Amino acid sequence: MKKKNIASFLTAMVMCANTVVCVSAEKKKEYSARAVLANSDLSVQSWGRTTISEGQNTLTFIPPKDSKGNYTSINGIGLLAIDLEDCYFDIGTVKVDRVLVDGKQLNFNANAVVYGADDGADNYDFRIELFNSFGETANNPPFNASSVTVNEKVEVTFTFSTEGYSGGTRKIGGNVVANKKSTKPLALTGCSVKLNKCSDGSAVNCNVSGSEFSANVERGYYDVTISKSGYVTRTIKNVPAGKRLPSELKDVELRANGDVNGDGKINVTDIVVIASYIKGLRKFSDDYQFKVADCSHDNKVNVTDITMIAAAIKGKRNLT
Repeated sequence: MKKKNIASFLTAMVMCANTVVCVSAEKKKEYSARAVLANSDLSVQSWGRTTISEGQNTLTFIPPKDSKGNYTSINGIGLLAIDLEDCYFDIGTVKVDRVLVDGKQLNFNANAVVYGADDGADNYDFRIELFNSFGETANNPPFNASSVTVNEKVEVTFTFSTEGYSGGTRKIGGNVVANKKSTKPLALTGCSVKLNKCSDGSAVNCNVSGSEFSANVERGYYDVTISKSGYVTRTIKNVPAGKRLPSELKDVELRANGDVNGDGKINVTDIVVIASYIKGLRKFSDDYQFKVADCSHDNKVNVTDITMIAAAIKGKRNLT
């Protein structure tokens, strides 16, 4: 079973689910949580939804009972995780305090617990992953999951806050192109790429190789600025760095000053686009197209910019 199918599989197994009990020691701000305990082949499960709050919380996983009212033993754990729903970028510091199996403390490596793990679905859930045979903890498990037997219950106590940070790094990156509207788009090399965290403006080092760029960053939102001599600098704001590479950075286009339609040429077509804007017949597609049309760099698009492009077409001046 592939990792990305875990969420849908668990939903399909809802008839095997039992209730997850939650006790909150401190109530500040509430979040919905989905918790999962399953055996090694996922055929026996305890999972459910509940509400938790900032501070210390205890979730109790109770295996389902058979027709005689006896608990179904779980021999070997295949999945033990807690998903804090729709708050991936809200959660700050998280720590699993203890795990009890049938009342006995389970020894685990706290540094191997994965906070903010990918749960295999396209959502903004923040996963506390103690073990997932299809997930990030499979190769570096916090405990020997195959040796654990659950007869009655598992209790997980954890503390979280919206302040601080837990969760390691996430990859953010993309590719830069030019002449995107032409028949032959160009992979643009030699660009400078800067990343700044939106929350505090701090800069992050970014690796650039050819037309591609990437960085390992804390989950959160970033402003990405891409520049190259001869092209209009572009900034993409509030780009999320999380479970997956952001679509906003796939084939980011840079245009030369005056190349308003992005076909890699500066000609009468660009003048027509600007003239239509000035006359109110059409709007620019985005702020970046406005910036490309503002050849005089005065934060206005008017006849002056048309004149500059016309002069460039005639070879009388360069657009910089």
